[in-house]
Amino acid sequence: MLVFDCFFGRCTKPSCDGCAFRLVRSLRLALKSRAMERPDEPIEAPAVSLPKADPVMPAVHIAHQKSAAPKKRKRLLAPREEIAWFPTIKPELCNGCGDCKVLCKPGVFEPGEPDPAGIHRPKLIVARPYNCQVLCTRCLPICTSGAIILPPKEEFEHFVEYID
Repeated sequence: MLVFDCFFGRCTKPSCDGCAFRLVRSLRLALKSRAMERPDEPIEAPAVSLPKADPVMPAVHIAHQKSAAPKKRKRLLAPREEIAWFPTIKPELCNGCGDCKVLCKPGVFEPGEPDPAGIHRPKLIVARPYNCQVLCTRCLPICTSGAIILPPKEEFEHFVEYID
């Protein structure tokens, strides 16, 4: 059962240092990050004409290239300090796994106060809320306990302009 607890983020150890199941946690993080990179809509492969195989030469495997759709950039129409888009964490649901801290590049999340008994991992807190990118929702699916809450997207669409 310890392997499953570690894989699903329910481990009760204060940290993964020296744990025999550290690889299980890194596997879980890798699988989650791969799932986050998948687009919701299927991408159609471009039509590619393959060269005819030479009877003397063996067939060469041609790797399919990802069709990179141009990523739309966002420009804020108001100063970031005036836009209240940032996550909140329910401390009663947070299990302290730290997946959100690992995933968040701007560094919004930090570990909170350590457990006085030293049994549980410290719960995470939103240390730098205005580092959060407006309309970013990457931390929601990575949270195994569902402790992260974001405001409704519809209320903040008017603060963002999409540019090519």
